[in-house]
Amino acid sequence: MRKCSSKKKSYLALKHRKIIAKQTRNAHRHKHETRRFKLLEKASRKANPDFYETRDLRKKMIKITYKKKSYDSPIVKIDIEKDLGIENPDDIDYFLDKASTFIDFNSKHLYLDFSKCNRVWPSGITLLCSLKQWAELTSQAKRKPIIMSSSSNNVRVNSYLGHCGFYDYVGRKKDTDENYYSNKEVVKIQREKRRSNGEERENEITDLLRQYSVLTENEIMMFDSIILTEVFSNVTEHGISKVDAGWWILAQYHQTHKFISISIADNGIGIRNSLMTGPQRNEIKRRLNNDPKNDGQFICHALTENVSGALAASQKKGLLVRRYESGSRRGHGLKRISSCCSKLKIPFAIISHYGYTFLDADGQIVTTGAKLSKVFAGTMYHFSIKTK
Repeated sequence: MRKCSSKKKSYLALKHRKIIAKQTRNAHRHKHETRRFKLLEKASRKANPDFYETRDLRKKMIKITYKKKSYDSPIVKIDIEKDLGIENPDDIDYFLDKASTFIDFNSKHLYLDFSKCNRVWPSGITLLCSLKQWAELTSQAKRKPIIMSSSSNNVRVNSYLGHCGFYDYVGRKKDTDENYYSNKEVVKIQREKRRSNGEERENEITDLLRQYSVLTENEIMMFDSIILTEVFSNVTEHGISKVDAGWWILAQYHQTHKFISISIADNGIGIRNSLMTGPQRNEIKRRLNNDPKNDGQFICHALTENVSGALAASQKKGLLVRRYESGSRRGHGLKRISSCCSKLKIPFAIISHYGYTFLDADGQIVTTGAKLSKVFAGTMYHFSIKTK
């Protein structure tokens, strides 16, 4: 071992004192900035108490909705024997019934048997991704449930699961290298890392519409500026981050069936919980009972009234006659989406936690309701657009 000279010792002592001094300055600076931040937040809360009350309620609801689960029940096997999706009206009941059996599961192992499944539509893929997100958000680090799935006897199903991005999304190895689909026909599902990715996905969807849909350029611009803008605003605000930004999309051109299927979803607290923790909650309480069995009614209410769960939605003012302030953001995003879809003759559906609502091409509600168990871990918006 070499002997340390006195000169070296002096240098090291000086270096150590400089490091300590720098750490002390940083600590004082951090303490000052923290105090300044708290004072600014206190002043801001005093100036805008409604916003902060809404934000605090939203945070509390997120913790309640996605509290950690034990996942200690025995293994559950789910057979997917029919086409999984809402694209075909005949499959809707099966989709909802089947989803209610596994989305809110509590088992150590969940096994999905796709061996007899002949088709998984984009909405079905989106449903399965919501299941993956639900397990990630509600499981403890050392007690994560194991979700397994079989391959299908139909090679086209396996090919589509790999091609659309689903296997990459859930982290499963692809079953086959055979590909029956074109990259031009799909906007692949993926883990969105940033809210700003919404603009890029919008462009991909509009490119798909220009290539295959019957919509004119003006109609595509309307679909983009109203429907996609509102939907992406919703999913990017309400998506809960963990391993990603908490929202995702999948769009697919179906040449044989002559339509484009678009599914856009988030893993948020659902429309009912968003409304009941939003700025307009007191107005809504007077009309609807806050209960999961009323999730369908909450969706319909948001589609037909000027209500919103957005943090920036304004409240009605006035003692005798309650009105929104002139020029205020009143929160009618879902109503705008519904109205625009009816003008463009696009069937539209929303599935959120326990509830669901389906509208036809004329904007009329075809079916609405709620299941006793969750049918989607978050909220999904689905559109079917005719092709050339």
